[in-house]
Amino acid sequence: LYEFSQNSIFLNEFSGVADFLLVYIDEAHPSDGWAAPGISPSSFEVRKHRNQEDRCAAAHQLLERFSLPPQCQVVTDCMDNNANVAYGVSFERVCIVQRQKIAYLGGKGPFFYNLQEVRLWLEQNFSKR
Repeated sequence: LYEFSQNSIFLNEFSGVADFLLVYIDEAHPSDGWAAPGISPSSFEVRKHRNQEDRCAAAHQLLERFSLPPQCQVVTDCMDNNANVAYGVSFERVCIVQRQKIAYLGGKGPFFYNLQEVRLWLEQNFSKR
């Protein structure tokens, strides 16, 4: 989310041709589970979600910490993790859906997540003609 919020200027560029949606999924490193040590000043503790209210509260906490452009809607995955499973997310992933089909599926984050590749795809498919 930090990288997305820092590099989201392309949301302004493509908001006329694309809708942007961030789906908050199951917490990868809950503080009461397999927690990774805090590696950046932007990290904070999130407990494992026990119910949908916990997941929504965690998403809200992220929104308070990171400012997202108003063009980006934020929702949470259900507790059965339907979105996470359907898109093979495992932490973070960019997916572009056109006409109810996946047109672009980025690499799994955090190591294969590449927002510059997303920008290039958007430019190639939606450049001003």
